[in-house]
Amino acid sequence: MSARILSETAVLYFLQVVNSGSISEAAARLHVVPSAISRQIARLESELDVSLFERQARGMTLTPAGELLAGYARRTLLDAENVTNEIKARKQESAELIKIACTQGFASHCLPDAIARFIAQGVAGNFQLVVADASEVTRLVREAQVDIGFCFSLGPEKDINVVWSQPAPLLALLAPSHPLASKEQVALHELVGYPLALPGPNSTLRQLLDIYCSREGVTCNSILATDSLETLVQFAASGNAITFTGELFVRHRLATGELKVLNVPELATSNRNIEIQTLARRQLSPLMLHFIAHMQDVLAL
Repeated sequence: MSARILSETAVLYFLQVVNSGSISEAAARLHVVPSAISRQIARLESELDVSLFERQARGMTLTPAGELLAGYARRTLLDAENVTNEIKARKQESAELIKIACTQGFASHCLPDAIARFIAQGVAGNFQLVVADASEVTRLVREAQVDIGFCFSLGPEKDINVVWSQPAPLLALLAPSHPLASKEQVALHELVGYPLALPGPNSTLRQLLDIYCSREGVTCNSILATDSLETLVQFAASGNAITFTGELFVRHRLATGELKVLNVPELATSNRNIEIQTLARRQLSPLMLHFIAHMQDVLAL
């Protein structure tokens, strides 16, 4: 594999097919005709003397050789982008851009406060933040669309480097005025008999809760279901229901006594972790490493 190959348009077209899953979708995103994409991929395969994709009815999947090229190409292009940005920043005395993706649990208070404190240290950095569900955060990191991902994970992900991880158990939350708030401990089968406000089915919160309920042979029925964690927490704070989330999202509300954590033994084991993710084997800039170290201190509180 030569540096000349990796510097050509063919690799950019190749990565777009990898990210989109089909030649037609890649062509639409790049505003070129599909035949142009096909020619460039054929050229790569000819020069490397290997098949990069398996053509299937519903799209294209990478061969082992294609996976190697995709990972190497992403890291190479990112390294080139980082060097270019650092040179421009020094020349123009402009701030380096750090692109972040995170789940809702980080977006409301944790990351905004942490970024503000980071900048207050006199660090010259700009930030771009995308809020998405956990699987989307990981995808954005894997496809090199962001530099750093902050999310909650139920297991390892391919091509993802977990820079830092910490258990993030599921908490049952209620208002201090709730009938169960005075109890020292409540079993899950008893808790689900009360009104519940539940997160959406695609969240790691709901997936984990469903696992716990399945183990106990109980079913969770909600009087309010939404993907908005803020809505769930506010509804629970009103005293109308019990909800479930991680400590990070409600840290400030717990400190003020607005919400209380209910001791539910079945939720004590943690299958979920807070993760700081980067693309595997990617070289990060000094500023990115500095920010990651800052976030480790913030999250470990």
